[in-house]
Amino acid sequence: MFNNLFFNIDFWGAFCGLLGTIIIFFFGLPPKVDVDGNNYLLLQKTDEKEKVRARKYKKLSYFGLLLIALSFLLQILKLL
Repeated sequence: MFNNLFFNIDFWGAFCGLLGTIIIFFFGLPPKVDVDGNNYLLLQKTDEKEKVRARKYKKLSYFGLLLIALSFLLQILKLL
């Protein structure tokens, strides 16, 4: 049963969609992360750690979108 599961295109489509959704839920850019690294509470200086964190969140959110797109592609391929 499990051998056929890993070769099933429906399984991988659903798995990519679920994983992409979870990644976007956790790493979609929240409003508390400033993409320019500005920290307005402490003398309006640039925080390099915030800039790195914003880049990480942006990359992971795009990866999540890619996984969701891959899941749709796999489901379309299944219909052909």
